[in-house]
Amino acid sequence: MLSLFPQSTGVLGVRQTLSMMAGLANGAMLNALIRDQAAAAVSGCGKGNRACWCAALMLWVNRSVRYVPDPAGVELLHDPRLIARGIAEKKQVYGDCDDMSTYLAALLKSVGLSPVLRAVGYDRRPFSHVYVMCDGIKLDATRDSWQVSSRQHVETSVLERVV
Repeated sequence: MLSLFPQSTGVLGVRQTLSMMAGLANGAMLNALIRDQAAAAVSGCGKGNRACWCAALMLWVNRSVRYVPDPAGVELLHDPRLIARGIAEKKQVYGDCDDMSTYLAALLKSVGLSPVLRAVGYDRRPFSHVYVMCDGIKLDATRDSWQVSSRQHVETSVLERVV
């Protein structure tokens, strides 16, 4: 399912988007493909090694989903089950930061972790990005989180939504 939905502007619109993302992740966490993919991703981690699970799942999403932005002025949300099916069928899977974060949140939930969706604005600009926090670890599947950027952006606007 691909959702195109009307939303309010500003902070209310960001809250609506986070709520929709959380609903999609919660609706997908028990899906067999989601659970199978999560199990495959964490297979190299030790039992109960939550930090390893977080890192392994973020890397899975980073390697499995190609970042492609939404059309200008449009908010699209891909259902994590659609992404999982595309990966299982070895199709080219794409999405933007909210799609990657929603899929990642569903994977995290499926192995018993508690993700939080975090929408941020940088350097006093409006909200422009979303990623996942889990066990105090920033999981941004759109970027190489292990590589330090030459320019650090300051998160000046933050909204969170527990999944």
